[in-house]
Amino acid sequence: MSDNHRRYNAIKQGLEQLYGSKVQGHLKSNLHTLALLINGIVAAGSVNLPLLATKAPATSKVESRAAKLSRWIRSTKINQQLYWLPFIRPLLAQLSRHGKGLTLIIDGSTVGRGCVALVVGVVYGGRALPVVWLVVEGQKGHFSQDQHLELLAQVKPLIPAGTTVTFLGDGEFDGTRWQEQLAWAGENWRYVMRTAKTSQLYRRAEERWASYQELGVDQGQVCYWSGVGFSGEGYGNLLAVGWWESAYEAPIYLISNLSEAWQAIECYKLRFRIETLFSDHKRRGFGLESSRLNQPERLSRLLIGCALAYWWLTYLGVTAQRLEWDVILSRTERLDLSYFQLGRRFLEELLNRGRKIPCQLLKLPASHHF
Repeated sequence: MSDNHRRYNAIKQGLEQLYGSKVQGHLKSNLHTLALLINGIVAAGSVNLPLLATKAPATSKVESRAAKLSRWIRSTKINQQLYWLPFIRPLLAQLSRHGKGLTLIIDGSTVGRGCVALVVGVVYGGRALPVVWLVVEGQKGHFSQDQHLELLAQVKPLIPAGTTVTFLGDGEFDGTRWQEQLAWAGENWRYVMRTAKTSQLYRRAEERWASYQELGVDQGQVCYWSGVGFSGEGYGNLLAVGWWESAYEAPIYLISNLSEAWQAIECYKLRFRIETLFSDHKRRGFGLESSRLNQPERLSRLLIGCALAYWWLTYLGVTAQRLEWDVILSRTERLDLSYFQLGRRFLEELLNRGRKIPCQLLKLPASHHF
């Protein structure tokens, strides 16, 4: 059996296991095409459909395989609700076990031709793994607050009841409606958002308006005010932090519903992990930036395959470390590969050695959360 067959069969079996007894008819056929898509993305390190078709099991002409993938991407019957959310719900439940909570990050990135994706990721193993996304036409820049809220509405039902959630974002996500909806999501929902030094703060104790510039933070310092209202509306009873690490050229200003400045800073340091998600989906992994697709709906469907491929390779990386294959696949004195990169090497080594490929696509231990 060829490597393409073995890889594809493992992915197909994993998808069917996740759906269980409900796999039949059109759903089964579409899942098998999704398995072809994931297989091609993993094998080719690309999202170019003709190239993906060359990595599919050779049961038909390459042109026929490419056409099959293209029909799946174009189909209006394919959506996140049916082919992604059933997978991500149990994953988030699994990661939230043992009371450790979930750290979510929101950010945007260019995808395809003339489109941008707004993505929420969950922090895991030094990376952010994709949870939900929204693709729209446009260049990299600010999304509207309505689009932020649209994505938040998708996230809320996925979070297990009672889970502590910490939401992180840069200065694009400091809107008061956004903060209000995060606060209303539940008493266990916390957030830390970056903001501008000119953002207005209402100091309730002194009954006056001020800006972050008045914190007077110097290099190497942390300064904060508690119990402030934010922006022109004077929203909330929040924590305003000015944080200037010695290695930075300028301070970072944060707004949060946490009570301690050190806690807000430690949480915000994790925000940058979503940048690795984007780079792994693009130039260092799947080449998503080179996709010629220019329609948001089709790119959103393509991202289903990318997301499943990313989660699976991360699972394989965790499995490789658990089985101590990392000493074979990486430097012996330290592990300098991400789980995503380790998973790619592990898969190739299993194929080279004719070993069985794990088909539990998306099983991740909560102990590797951060």
